[in-house]
This record gives sequence, structure tokens and C-alpha cells, in this order.
Amino acid sequence: MTRSGLQQDVINLYRQGVRNAMSKTPESRPNFLLHLRYNFRHPQLRQRDYTAIEHQLRKMSRTLEMLSEPSTQRISISPEWQQWWDEEVRRSRSRPSSSAESASSTGLEQAPGGGVKAKEQVLKKEQSGRDRDQWGGKLPGHGGT
Repeated sequence: MTRSGLQQDVINLYRQGVRNAMSKTPESRPNFLLHLRYNFRHPQLRQRDYTAIEHQLRKMSRTLEMLSEPSTQRISISPEWQQWWDEEVRRSRSRPSSSAESASSTGLEQAPGGGVKAKEQVLKKEQSGRDRDQWGGKLPGHGGT
């Protein structure tokens, strides 16, 4: 997979943060990791918002530089951050299993007896009954895909 320079910068900075957290005492690692996760996801940025992403990268690199000091041994986490993480964990545990995900991505769904059946296609209709899609779900010149 080819990544842009900005994507690679984000990944490298996150890795640096994880390495930094692992260099701390085992009791304080969860707080450092939570700090890293929260700050990489808040504020939520769009993929094409380059200036905001670059700003967050500069801000996080300064923060990680400060946190990587050997004198920094602990970090406190706000209850809001802990609540956010608990919600993320709860949401990830409530997701369907990978077999159900693969079935849903292929247009199939789990039948009550454990089998797989085809989903009914959902049509976008206006209240007047007219199809909202300009081409009726089929793109011209693309074989109806």
C-alpha cells in the first residue's frame, strides 16, 4: 500500500509515542497510551484537511518531546478521556464477528439457523415514489455497476 508523506508522518509520530509510552513504568503506561490515543483522534479531522493535520502533527511532536523526558514519569488522565476509551472498548466488543462482517460486505446476511441468505436491495425513493438516484442505481456506460 502506497502512503503519502503526511500519512507516513502520522504513522511515524504515533509509533514514536508508543515507544515513548513503553519506556515508562508499567503502572503509568496505560495513561500514556490513553493520552496518545485520545490526542490522535481528537479533534476528528477530515482526510483532506492538510493544514489541520500538519498543525496537529506539530503540536503532538512538541507534546511527545516533552513527555519523552526521563523526568516525566506519570501523566494524569481526565475522566472524560477515560469515559471515551471505555466507550471505544465497549463499541469494539459489540461489533459482529469477522464472519458476519465479511458476509455483510458481500451483500449477504446471517440467517436465523446459522446459514447465509442474500440481503434485499434497499432502494432510495422519494416520498412521491420516484427514485432519488439520477441514474436509477445504474451508471451509464459502466455495465450497470
